[in-house]
Amino acid sequence: MLALLAFGLLGAVGAHALVFGNGHQIGGGLHGQLVDLLFGAAAFTALAVLANALCGARLCVDGGAMATALRSAIPSLRATILAAASWFALIESCERAHAMPILAIVPAIVAVCALLIGGARVAVRALRAARLLLVSSLAAHAAPTQQPRRRAPQRLRARSLALRRHLFSRPPPVAA
Repeated sequence: MLALLAFGLLGAVGAHALVFGNGHQIGGGLHGQLVDLLFGAAAFTALAVLANALCGARLCVDGGAMATALRSAIPSLRATILAAASWFALIESCERAHAMPILAIVPAIVAVCALLIGGARVAVRALRAARLLLVSSLAAHAAPTQQPRRRAPQRLRARSLALRRHLFSRPPPVAA
């Protein structure tokens, strides 16, 4: 949920910058606090998600558990678009009234959110690849482990002819 709010806030700010550019400050009088909230939320979310992923990474040496934990923390595109639209509406309600080109805002929110989610997925793949590279390079430089020695198989001893024939003989007849 925290990641969804952070991605939504990033999407709203990105869409605002894409649509309005330097036309006016985002959030009006609350611009400074909003920028601080943006950076704080982004940093806290990144740290929380990364800490959660690294805790689960002990289970899989090649980074699979870490990638799975990070992938599960990335919100869906639809939820991110809804969160970004909500943040955008909240931010615009703090500003004084001005013209808003709705036909430009909606595609901007969708594009920025798609870029954010796509970039997060690429970053997860890159982190997994980096972990694979790190683990393989550490394994290559590690001291070789000793393989357990196997005993040489013992040669089969030939039995005498009488012992070998005994295996195939019939039992003695039963006395009635």
